[in-house]
Amino acid sequence: MHRHFTATALVIDSHERVLLLWHKRLQRWMPPGGHVDPDEMPEETARRECKEETGLDVEIIGCEQEDLFLENPHEGQMLKKPIALLLENIPESTDRNEPAHQHMDFAYRAKPRDESQELCLLEEEGTELRWFTIDEVRSLDEKHEIFSNVKSSILRMVDT
Repeated sequence: MHRHFTATALVIDSHERVLLLWHKRLQRWMPPGGHVDPDEMPEETARRECKEETGLDVEIIGCEQEDLFLENPHEGQMLKKPIALLLENIPESTDRNEPAHQHMDFAYRAKPRDESQELCLLEEEGTELRWFTIDEVRSLDEKHEIFSNVKSSILRMVDT
């Protein structure tokens, strides 16, 4: 089974709404995200994919963690800690000539850098883009509207 590194931006605004797009191929509400490019850090991927798919500049928020380089910063730096690390099963796509594979997904909490930014949907990825309240996310059907891991990640993020 082939595996690809991916990163996702779970964008929450100051009104505690989450940004989701209706994914054309998967036919579900999904947060922006995609494949990690060579030499790209996952948090950069999440930021880039969000900009490409929604037009929104975001700040990636890392979960709190101890800085293991505090005493020796010349050795390296801490990366942003995702809210979840997921291994997702991706079905075969005959349209894209892709066999079934898996995504090793770094899911990050993100916030808009400026909430007055206009959204701009990348139409190759989705057919609709909108802000959902947490109650609206809770009411989405896991069989037809949203994957359970996406819904759980969003709800866990706002409950912490």
